[in-house]
Amino acid sequence: MAAYDDLNVKRIFIVGIASIVVTAVTALAVQVLYYYLEDVQLARTSENSSYTRQNNALKAQTEDISKPEGVDAETGNLVIPIESAMSVIISESETRKKSGSDET
Repeated sequence: MAAYDDLNVKRIFIVGIASIVVTAVTALAVQVLYYYLEDVQLARTSENSSYTRQNNALKAQTEDISKPEGVDAETGNLVIPIESAMSVIISESETRKKSGSDET
């Protein structure tokens, strides 16, 4: 009768290990499913979104830096197109390289 009072340690150990494995696999599966569905949702959102506000802001900025030459009536500043400004900066940097550096 004493044999029936003993705990089956082998079976308890196997059930415990199996429970740990099932829990770990389930957690990993849920994590993979979550990130997959997040990517799907992000792709759908990107497909359906329109960037009108951002495009309008970009268009306004492009117009601001592409104005024709002249004096701005509001601020009194001399305005030149960005292409002209870039060419002026490039030519100035080339002349500095030819003349040498006057920094000490």
